[in-house]
Amino acid sequence: MPGTGDRTRIRLMQSKDVNSLQAQLLYSTKSNTIAEINVTINHGQLTEIVKQILGTCQTASECSPRFAHTVQDNPFFWNIFGKSKKKGSGGSSKDIDEGSREIDENSPKYEKLKWTTSDWIEKNNFSLEVHYVATEDGYNLTLHRMPRPGSNPVLLVHGLLTSSLAWVVMGPTKSLAFQLFNNEHDVWLANLRGSPYGRNHTRFSIKDGDFWSFSYHEWGRYDLPAIVDHIRNETSFHQVWLIVHSQAFNALLVMCSLLPQYNERVQFVQALAPIASLRNQVKFTNDDVRKVFKFVKKKTSANDYELLPKNFMRDKCLKSSQRTECEKWFTLLAGNGQYERTMNTLLYGQLLQGGSIKEATHLRQLWKSGDFVWYDYEPQGNLLHYRTVEPTSYNLSQVRVPMILYFGDTDAIATPEGVHSIYAHMLEGVKGVYRILADKFNHYDFYISSDVKKLVNDRLLEHKEKTLKNQLKYVIE
Repeated sequence: MPGTGDRTRIRLMQSKDVNSLQAQLLYSTKSNTIAEINVTINHGQLTEIVKQILGTCQTASECSPRFAHTVQDNPFFWNIFGKSKKKGSGGSSKDIDEGSREIDENSPKYEKLKWTTSDWIEKNNFSLEVHYVATEDGYNLTLHRMPRPGSNPVLLVHGLLTSSLAWVVMGPTKSLAFQLFNNEHDVWLANLRGSPYGRNHTRFSIKDGDFWSFSYHEWGRYDLPAIVDHIRNETSFHQVWLIVHSQAFNALLVMCSLLPQYNERVQFVQALAPIASLRNQVKFTNDDVRKVFKFVKKKTSANDYELLPKNFMRDKCLKSSQRTECEKWFTLLAGNGQYERTMNTLLYGQLLQGGSIKEATHLRQLWKSGDFVWYDYEPQGNLLHYRTVEPTSYNLSQVRVPMILYFGDTDAIATPEGVHSIYAHMLEGVKGVYRILADKFNHYDFYISSDVKKLVNDRLLEHKEKTLKNQLKYVIE
């Protein structure tokens, strides 16, 4: 067993399966075996990195990882624990960029890391209005508008871990919000609760657990209806065109199933990488899901309810010494993509901005149940909330709004199988299912693909115009 002195010596190695070490590390407090000595670190360093994965520990010995692991090629967490040498090589791993430096966020080169949604719009010389929307249950949301009064309003709704920033972060030549505005649309950018622009409440602060007690259910029950009604009240239009990404599609289904009148208030929906049915339809293994939710459970036990806070990815993944690990985990969770690596700075520095642990938990329940269900509070909690032991399923037969679904071949979350399953359950409303015409296209490429204008934006505009003219062919790809 490791001693209780000032230093602990542990060997951390990477296997071909990037996730295997993570699994071992999550089980580390229950295992009694010790890895071979390889890298010297102090308890302070070790405790800090384990806390990031396992949550708050009470003592250093609790946090010390104890695991058996087969040695493969390169050291995992190499840059956190210090340099190590491969056997017989006399040097460090070739895939480590030893000459690279950490990003200086104060450098003018990285000024855009500090840009807000408003900055991206105004500094590129586009018109901007900032609106504030209050929800029925006390959340105050910021709504960004690129105004064209009298033009058809289009609402862009972000998914899990992102914000309105996702629709502008590639700039005027590529990001969808700018292209829609240039095509004479009145563009509205939603910010749902939990995003950096949705963190104000009449009673709770972001330090309160009650503030983070939401998932896509509350997005659809409270946030989307309030935003849609605000746009209708601010414009002369009775219907709003929606473009939604990822979990925002779940919120749309919740809204239209629980509040059927909103089927008439939404003109048309284009759903990018929609997720509603997850069981046996994602590219994660059961072990991957268990690893993630051991992490979630630890955070919940420590009364930490925010998932990947705004600056977490910036702090952990923008430093050159840690990019390799971040890229591997991003590929696992989002899928193989085509975004340019030069976009990593914006990807980790701006795009991924945090969310609620409860959101991730609700998605896991979809995966576990194989159905589109209300949040499961377990039997006693369900009796309190629903007066039933089991959570009920949303009545998707109530969803009548016309929609088109879009998917990428290598998306690990909204897989082709998963998107076609949505189509199979919603034959009446779905007017087409389209594959993005690229061999590699993942969950976040809908925002940051190097060719997003041609592959996504142009098609969205074309399909929308054809739909309004009843000229869009019924295609299931």
